[in-house]
Amino acid sequence: MNKKNSMSYIDLLAWITENKSIIEGSRIDNVYKISGIQAYLFKLHSKNTDKFLVVEPGKRIHFTKYDREKSSEGEVRLIRELVKEKIIKSINILGNERIAKIDLIDRKIYIELLPRGLLVITDGNNKVLFSTEYKEFRDRIIRLGIEYLPPPQPAPLTSDEIEKLINKGNLTRILGVPQEILEALNIKINSLEELDGVKNRINDLLNTIRGGKFFNCLIRNVTVLPIKTDECVEYNSYNDALDDYFTQLEKDIVKTEVDKNLEKEKGNLEKTIEELKSQIEEYAKKESEMRQIAETIITNYELIENAIKNSNKKNSVTLKINNISIDIDPKLTVYKNASKYYDLAKEYSEKAKKAGEVLEELRKKLSELQFKIDERKEEIRISLRKKEWYEKYHWGITRNGHIVIAGRDSDQNESIVRKLLDEKDIFLHADIQGAAATVLKANSGQVSEDDILDAAYIAACYSKAWKTGLGSVDVFWVYGNQVSKSPPSGEYLAKGSFMIYGRKNFIKNVKLELAIGIMNQNDEVGLLYGSVYSVETRTKNYVVVGPGDEDLEEISEKILRYLSQSSGVKGLRILKEEIIRQLPGKSRLISRKT
Repeated sequence: MNKKNSMSYIDLLAWITENKSIIEGSRIDNVYKISGIQAYLFKLHSKNTDKFLVVEPGKRIHFTKYDREKSSEGEVRLIRELVKEKIIKSINILGNERIAKIDLIDRKIYIELLPRGLLVITDGNNKVLFSTEYKEFRDRIIRLGIEYLPPPQPAPLTSDEIEKLINKGNLTRILGVPQEILEALNIKINSLEELDGVKNRINDLLNTIRGGKFFNCLIRNVTVLPIKTDECVEYNSYNDALDDYFTQLEKDIVKTEVDKNLEKEKGNLEKTIEELKSQIEEYAKKESEMRQIAETIITNYELIENAIKNSNKKNSVTLKINNISIDIDPKLTVYKNASKYYDLAKEYSEKAKKAGEVLEELRKKLSELQFKIDERKEEIRISLRKKEWYEKYHWGITRNGHIVIAGRDSDQNESIVRKLLDEKDIFLHADIQGAAATVLKANSGQVSEDDILDAAYIAACYSKAWKTGLGSVDVFWVYGNQVSKSPPSGEYLAKGSFMIYGRKNFIKNVKLELAIGIMNQNDEVGLLYGSVYSVETRTKNYVVVGPGDEDLEEISEKILRYLSQSSGVKGLRILKEEIIRQLPGKSRLISRKT
């Protein structure tokens, strides 16, 4: 089975069948360019949650849980102007081709997964407003203002053509399905009479997929299939299988491209260094030769003087002394002839010195380039990291492994309490107006006082107390079943507000200190947040910050510099935006652990 490089029609059918209800009704909040490849990231707001859709023309479309390095440069600005804030009415497959058609209110988006595929945006009348490429193909024209036409369908095969393809074993062309599907179904045809039966099997498979009944199989480093095979690693969803498969492929491609470009630059630099080293050696050799000639002239003064006297004073005199050929200028004295060679030796010495300085600069540049290569490789490894569900919130992990989440705004506060707070979870809130709803997830287990204390640090830090510069604040906690969105009769609760029933448990004077640590395990690099007690159970490389006056850009760079130095991990600057998002406000560095 050959390695899959792009989604097949069957992949697209399975993915749309699985995700149609999520996509339709979603709002396009933003669009980004994915760094390193010709792909885009659509941020969709769907049913009170944000999802990121990877669109790579000619290859794939799927939601992703992985972080990526994003940019807002170039054509992505035009895409934003055309589709941002638009609601997706429907998503379907165009005909029987690998083309996803997304209908907006007054726009259409076509995502071609065919070879040389395009991302095309049209108006309501199907006139092209944007395309990732404008050109005249052999069978169609893509140009601004003209009607979008998909690639034409191939002409139907004749009986003779079908027989020839059967004899060659080329069933993909006949049946219109990829070879991997034929192999997974163990389909073989030896005669024309067997064709109808096989077509029925393929139609049954397509109808089963349309009905939402298929497997989510990943064959590692090979393909994703809706059919169960011996090598199958089964996923919870077809999307997740596609996400893992193509993200790994993306990692390999980006890494290869980075390696190729930077290694080429490194190779050119190394070649220049070697040439310069040879040149310096040549200068040193010439300097030595010139100095030796000058000294030979001085040592053989009388011989040289006689040669000058006996010359015609016009042409240079060549003498061979101790197997050294020496050209003498008869118009000059012996000492001036020697001085001429001493001057030449000095010139070569200066050239060697200047070339040596250039060599040191090039070696420094090579060292910096090697660091850049290593750092870029690490950035790719770090940036393509799977995001966990809780990372959309402020979050931490207690010393005993329980997740703590806190809302970033009133919408998230509302969502956390309505959807994620279970009866046995612990709800925490700083005893100050303007604080995040904080939940310690019990996960059907017992939470200890230490876990509650760790969660209290999160509740304290993500409160107004941080921005007002307090050193500590009281935090109260209750069980999930004591929290309600139902106000007393005749009263109204604003968004993000809740009713607490029963006794509150207070933790006094919780310090406003947030520990941020670096984890590097199982080829994955990530950051940790929480109390000092919780973070130090998982890493010895962390910093502690508190309320201060350093802006987020400045303090985040300082944090990453310390974490990189202490852990030895390069490429951490890719995490700068994440740190900025997690900091409660202007901060200062309290301490660092290395």
